Amino acid sequence: MGNDSEDGFLTAGEIFGMNLNADLVGLSACKTGLGVQSAGEGVVGLSRAFMYAGTDSVLVSLWSVADESTYKFMVKFFEGLKTGKDKMTSLKDAKNYLRANGYDNPYFWAPFILMGEVN
Repeated sequence: MGNDSEDGFLTAGEIFGMNLNADLVGLSACKTGLGVQSAGEGVVGLSRAFMYAGTDSVLVSLWSVADESTYKFMVKFFEGLKTGKDKMTSLKDAKNYLRANGYDNPYFWAPFILMGEVN
């Protein structure tokens, strides 16, 4: 049974209303690290919304990303975390993995950054 009041899109406004207790949220879509300049508030976007809602760190992209390389990046990043690596080491290793496996152009590996608590 569907929910007729749900449009299927998660917005920053909806995230601000959540109460999360998460160490990390990974956003693999295009430009997830960008936001909108708001007078008196600074930049408001998904990363800020997730941190306000209780997430320590948010992995985001700064520009449009390619599907295949992003998939490989995310798999490698989360594999690193599962083996006990910290977030920054997992990020560095995932970027290096892409660079060593046919995605040496910064377009593929450079857009990914961690925001918030990175250790």
